[in-house]
Amino acid sequence: MEYDFDSRDGGLTIKVSGRMTHKDHKAFRDILSHINNAGTAKVRFDLSRVEFMDSSALGMLLIVRDAAVQQRRDVVLKGATGQVENLMKVAKLHKYFTVE
Repeated sequence: MEYDFDSRDGGLTIKVSGRMTHKDHKAFRDILSHINNAGTAKVRFDLSRVEFMDSSALGMLLIVRDAAVQQRRDVVLKGATGQVENLMKVAKLHKYFTVE
């Protein structure tokens, strides 16, 4: 998994690409740290360039969401397609995130 940050429009966007798997737990800790330090009200995960996501990556997204909610931040998942979109539907992530 590769990622970068974009701070615009009063929010923080995390642009993720590649494969999101259990091996990315260290990267998610970095993302979580960046979110905590950003101080923005809205956090967006741009998943449009993610090719594959496993169930442990879903769990990591939920951990990030839980931390953001404790800080009264909204978390949005956007741009998912293919296998990633299907996994998100099966996992019913729309109950926990705003999905665009």
